[in-house]
Amino acid sequence: MTLGLVILLVVLLVTAYVALHNHYSYWRRIGISEIKPKWIVGNLWGLLNLQKSPAEFIFQLYNHPEAENEPFVGIHVFHKPALLLRDPELVRNIMVKDFSGFSNRYSNSDHKGDPLGSQNIFFLKNPAWKEVRLKLSPFFTGNRLKHMFPLIEEVGASLDAHLRQQPLHNERIRCFDLEAKELCALFTTDVIATVAFGVQANSLTEPNGEFRRNGRSVFEFSLLRAAEFTLVFFLPHLVPFFGFKVVPAEATRFLRKTINYVMAEREKSGQKRNDLIDILIEFRRSTQQAKASGIKDQFVFEGDILVAQAVLFFTAGFESSSSTMAFAMYELAKDADIQQRLREEVRSALVESGGQVTLKMIESLEYMQMVLLEVLRMYPPLPFLDRECTSGRDHPLAPFHNFVVPKGMPVFIPCYALHMDPQYFPQPRKFQPERFSPENRKLHTPYTYMPFGLGPHGCIGERFGMIQTKVGLVNLLRNHLITTSERTPHRMQLEPKAIITQSKGGIHLRLVRDPLGV
Repeated sequence: MTLGLVILLVVLLVTAYVALHNHYSYWRRIGISEIKPKWIVGNLWGLLNLQKSPAEFIFQLYNHPEAENEPFVGIHVFHKPALLLRDPELVRNIMVKDFSGFSNRYSNSDHKGDPLGSQNIFFLKNPAWKEVRLKLSPFFTGNRLKHMFPLIEEVGASLDAHLRQQPLHNERIRCFDLEAKELCALFTTDVIATVAFGVQANSLTEPNGEFRRNGRSVFEFSLLRAAEFTLVFFLPHLVPFFGFKVVPAEATRFLRKTINYVMAEREKSGQKRNDLIDILIEFRRSTQQAKASGIKDQFVFEGDILVAQAVLFFTAGFESSSSTMAFAMYELAKDADIQQRLREEVRSALVESGGQVTLKMIESLEYMQMVLLEVLRMYPPLPFLDRECTSGRDHPLAPFHNFVVPKGMPVFIPCYALHMDPQYFPQPRKFQPERFSPENRKLHTPYTYMPFGLGPHGCIGERFGMIQTKVGLVNLLRNHLITTSERTPHRMQLEPKAIITQSKGGIHLRLVRDPLGV
């Protein structure tokens, strides 16, 4: 190698070093507290090494010594400077008050390679997001939920019958063991299939049927799936180059084929079921009518953008509710007094309703509501929320700092860490449903509890999800007592590979046949 090449190489290395050093000193140079990053990976090493779950990772960032007592702290997601919010007032500003400047998620999938993953209202960007959200909202009105309820309860009764048919492993104490998360996913898959699509998935009797198998593939986290979701949430601009997908190819083919078939059959028959398929058909007709009238600036509801909304409702609907239901079973198994109080509430409500599970009966379960809100505090479906500054004008962080958020900067809200902050929830690792009694809820610091998100981007299906979870638990508790087994962990371990909150190794419990007699 000639001397000239050596000098050139040295110059290039020095230049690269200076450039990287300058890049990763972004927060120090503008006088903002930062958590010191590593080059290339930024502050994500604790997530990438799979030593801790994403919830525990975000908890550690939130509680880092450099972040202590700060309303926000500077971090790097790989190469990109980002903000981690810590103060509830700042959370309010970003999520609600100044929503117009932070209306998009930073995360995204590939619009072309993953149409069903990228075009649903979770990942859609404005103005498409606003248009689709507005059109979908009627599906979740109180009147629609009232019409849906008999279908939900029909699956709930099937769950009860399924459990009563299980062979007992021990005749003396009349019990059998199970993995709770899978049981709950079978139940919620059947609910979503019948309520949204008018299809009998029969997952409880056929656990490896097409609906459950394809739904499972979306949230079954291998190393590859962990890498896919890491890029979706933290390096979304690179997702198309790697061909990564939120919805795997096989699931995409099955769900697209199924939903298009059901839509076509529904249009052919003219039948109305007041379900999601009816709403999607209305979307498509409005687009066709606009085209026929020569209207050119109306949002186009055709093809995959219709299917994508149905896919999100299916995947998010079964996964979040089944996880909440399974985590609730785990906490009830560990605390006999809380479970006894809940079962007594269920028994009294069933007596009042003549043994029928009705919407009025479900909505009367005040203690169950408290139990589920506490479960969602400890196990929020997403451990963090993400936003991107989208406005052309800058957004100040006053009165906390004179820094203004530039367009394109990611902002992260550590909801799990806020839920676990003893400043807001004393003894945060203790399961205490009383935190959410009507009286105690008035004492909560606003914007510290967000299992369903906050503001206009909050979960559109929150009420539906709570109803199906309650129906599942009522039908489980009316004839069974939940206890721990030899395989039940003393403390819940969360899955490091899953970007959403999942148990590591499943939730193994024991059910004891113990009818409430109603």
